[in-house]
Amino acid sequence: MKKIQPILILLLFLAGMTRVIAQTSTEIDKATKAGKTVFLVAYAGSSADATKAFSVAEETKKSYKGSSEVVKMNTTDAANKDLITKYRLAGAPLPLVIVLDKNGTIAGGLPLKDATSAKLVEMVPSPKMSEILKAIADGKSVYVVAYKADMPNQKSIMDNCAMACVKMDNKSVTVKVDLTDKNETKLLQNLKCDMNAKELVTYVINKSGQVVSTHNDITDVNTLVSSAKKAPASSCCPGGSKSGCGTK
Repeated sequence: MKKIQPILILLLFLAGMTRVIAQTSTEIDKATKAGKTVFLVAYAGSSADATKAFSVAEETKKSYKGSSEVVKMNTTDAANKDLITKYRLAGAPLPLVIVLDKNGTIAGGLPLKDATSAKLVEMVPSPKMSEILKAIADGKSVYVVAYKADMPNQKSIMDNCAMACVKMDNKSVTVKVDLTDKNETKLLQNLKCDMNAKELVTYVINKSGQVVSTHNDITDVNTLVSSAKKAPASSCCPGGSKSGCGTK
């Protein structure tokens, strides 16, 4: 019995370790299902820098006004291999504090030397930006329609975007953004949108996250589809367009 006991202790220890390691993915899933932002700390084993990164993440959680969680991920744990692949962390400078939006999509990240609470909070996307990031992460293009309640032709424009999505075999989505929504000010600024526009403008973002075209008022379905299929260019992201709202 004495010979068996050390083996039992080892097995119990390993089982406990498996539960702890698997907890990283579980914690992320739990937080995103609850609609929470996650400040994910990726680190390679215990170290003074890792401890500092944990502190920055906790400070960020306290300063962030929304609902959030801090999750730690040890990249040296084999059970986190899939997460490392998912978040493309191979070769990344560690420790790293990553911002996951409420959909579990990466919104940004900073290595410890650059990470501050203010910078990390700034990376948390707005509700509409979160929708855009989720679509791009799923390999879809996006039709962003900037509007005001009193603008004409809204139904026709939304109908055309919906038909374009069908023609794209649902590999695109439509995100409608109110020009008067203060929560979306940063997104609208990144799109270089004219806040005094008199008609709706549709921004087409390809699956690589690049703003490939903008269209005033009603745009035909085929044009929307061809724009969404444009190949990636040198610049990217929903702030990468050099043209402003109201230009073609």
